[in-house]
Amino acid sequence: MAETVNIYFGAMSLLTALGDKTATLDAMSKGVGGLRYSGRFGMNAGVIDGIDAADGATRFETLAVSQLERVLAESGIRLSDSDTQLVLSTTKGDVGLLEGAASSNAIPERAYLYNTAMRIAGRFRCANRPVVISNACISGVSAFVVARDMLINRPLRHAVILGCDVLSEFITSGFASFKSISPNPCRPYDAGRDGLTLGEACGAVVLTTDVNYATRPLVRLTGGAVTNDANHISGPSRTGDGLCYAIEASMRQANVTPSQIGFVNTHGTATLYNDEMESKAVALAGLGGTPLNGVKGYIGHTLGASGVVETIICIEELRRGKIFGTLGYEKQGTSVNVSVSPGEQKIYGARCVKTASGFGGCNASIVLEAGESEQMEQAEPSGKPEPSGKPAAECTKRNVAVAGEYSLPQSEQPFGEFIRAEYKRLGEPNMKFFKMSDLCKAVYIATENLLRNFDLTIYEPARRAIILANSVSSLETDAEHQHIIDRHLPEGASPAVFVYTLPNVAAGEVCIRHKFQGDNTFFIEDADSGLSEEYARHVIADDKADIAICGWCDKLGENWNVNLKLLRIQ
Repeated sequence: MAETVNIYFGAMSLLTALGDKTATLDAMSKGVGGLRYSGRFGMNAGVIDGIDAADGATRFETLAVSQLERVLAESGIRLSDSDTQLVLSTTKGDVGLLEGAASSNAIPERAYLYNTAMRIAGRFRCANRPVVISNACISGVSAFVVARDMLINRPLRHAVILGCDVLSEFITSGFASFKSISPNPCRPYDAGRDGLTLGEACGAVVLTTDVNYATRPLVRLTGGAVTNDANHISGPSRTGDGLCYAIEASMRQANVTPSQIGFVNTHGTATLYNDEMESKAVALAGLGGTPLNGVKGYIGHTLGASGVVETIICIEELRRGKIFGTLGYEKQGTSVNVSVSPGEQKIYGARCVKTASGFGGCNASIVLEAGESEQMEQAEPSGKPEPSGKPAAECTKRNVAVAGEYSLPQSEQPFGEFIRAEYKRLGEPNMKFFKMSDLCKAVYIATENLLRNFDLTIYEPARRAIILANSVSSLETDAEHQHIIDRHLPEGASPAVFVYTLPNVAAGEVCIRHKFQGDNTFFIEDADSGLSEEYARHVIADDKADIAICGWCDKLGENWNVNLKLLRIQ
């Protein structure tokens, strides 16, 4: 049996449109939001005022460093120690630096996401290279899932999770192209909801296996899971099954039942389809009668920072024994009834489920538990978990085998000609292929060849994972999108281009094609360190999947490097 590892939350800090952690919580307790009209972006937004670039750093870096400094000073933890890991979650990082970059050849070095992470890490003399997760809007929640895995499977005592995203015309114009922006502050789950409101935020939090570094009242991270809808790259599932799988898997890992959950904090973007999907998923998971809230009406949709910032808020709610109301909510607006809290409400039960969903069909869920360590260690669940899995702490590690490998060939042909020839060689028509970004095309072709003679049908969709990594994120498509908005055309940005400005959409296309509904985490590195394979092996060994595609997938200009492996339970 694997040894139980308790993972506690330590020092926390955040900055939102409402201010620092104290100011944000105080405003929320009074029902005051921070969404205001921004002349710069021409829409309502949650903008952080008073933070400018400093000491040669970008505004993104300045925010990140400020929050890291606070949690490190408060906790006494040092990133320069070998037992401490920095994990950065962000959707787009410093993508605003692309303004004026007319092609992939003009991309400034500072716009590379891992370069940003290394500059931040350098400020704190990090002993370990930072781990960067760019998984659309689930990045923050996904970071907790990955950090938990590392604290269990690596010789680490602490992980410091940093979530940050700032607004730019790149982001606002992209969401506007989807017609998903509300002209007013967003109203999650309300019958009159008409779109999301964007925001920016930065948060940092310590995870530790050493209770001496935990902040009291104690809160633990007891479970977490990432799944995929395998339905559509930009539209939520109509059934909610993908998110439901994530919620159920996280509760199984935490060894709790729906009756033991005190409240649910959802993504709650206030778009028609997202809130509808989430209400179905919550009800399917047996939590339809559990108090539910969303906080984007206060601070906006803060992208890759949202999972970190909103988890910090959830922790404070657990400690207070009551949840904030869902600002803007007045009347049930989804077809499935869920217990949305319109105002501040007392909660019964010391556990919370926190969820997130994003483009590429990705979903994530974590379980938080409050209580003193003695109570935590002695507590027994009052009900029996669903039978289709064991908590990680009770699982024996399983053996993992390599079932196949494939590398996309190099060619002297231009990539466009080469990849079309490779597609024709497959002999399997899929007209959607021609709409994909080049990164997605490269991953698609490699995956088709990797799986060509492999029988996937013996593995349940929810037990199929895909874990990828690269160094360029989606910079090639980012530059294309930026070039469109730099021209200020009357028709505005292209939604068909913007949706591919997320690297994890490459995994999402594979999930749709082959019904992969398990973990689909995407890492950003500067070189292939084997992180994707290491994590994929843990996913299988810890009984979260039975099969996983993993590997490296770089594509920028006429340079590409795609090397994939297929792992399976032995």
